[in-house]
Amino acid sequence: MNRSNRTERVMAAVLGVLALLVGGAAVVLHRLAVDRPVLDPVVLDWARRHLLPVRLGLIALGLLAVVLGLRWAWRAVRPERHPDLLLDDVVVTAKALAAAVRADAEQVHGVAGAKVSVVGRPALRLRLTLRHGADVHRVWRELDGRVVSRARAALGVEVLPTAVRLDLAKRERHRVHRAGPPGRMAGWLSR
Repeated sequence: MNRSNRTERVMAAVLGVLALLVGGAAVVLHRLAVDRPVLDPVVLDWARRHLLPVRLGLIALGLLAVVLGLRWAWRAVRPERHPDLLLDDVVVTAKALAAAVRADAEQVHGVAGAKVSVVGRPALRLRLTLRHGADVHRVWRELDGRVVSRARAALGVEVLPTAVRLDLAKRERHRVHRAGPPGRMAGWLSR
């Protein structure tokens, strides 16, 4: 239903494990030799003797981290795919399917409005605005029995993943207009 977060989770887990390992190694080194620095002097001497390759390597690691971070950020914010469907040599656009499901959903008793999007392979995401006093159980039964089952039949699939969000409509406000003195209003109308 939602875009896959597997890559983000794996990358966050890998970065977390690396940070944990580096932190654990620093703690272990500190416990073993309190007076020794975290980086071994032999390593620091070698790095000073090979300053150019060490700098280039660190720059390359920094650039790699920037590229991976930008790719990760782009993947997280890029627009979702709304795929068109191929049914018996006929292409049904995601917009057309969403409009048909929205029209069906708005006919359900108690629904004031609906927003529908088709995502994934395919899946539906519905956001229904219910009227005040709507019977949620009835809306749910009609939605499953009429709207989603009709969409499954139209697509020729047994299972159509559907996410439904229910919102309540804002209460209508009734304004009471205060009329002025009757003589003044009548005089204004006669001019």
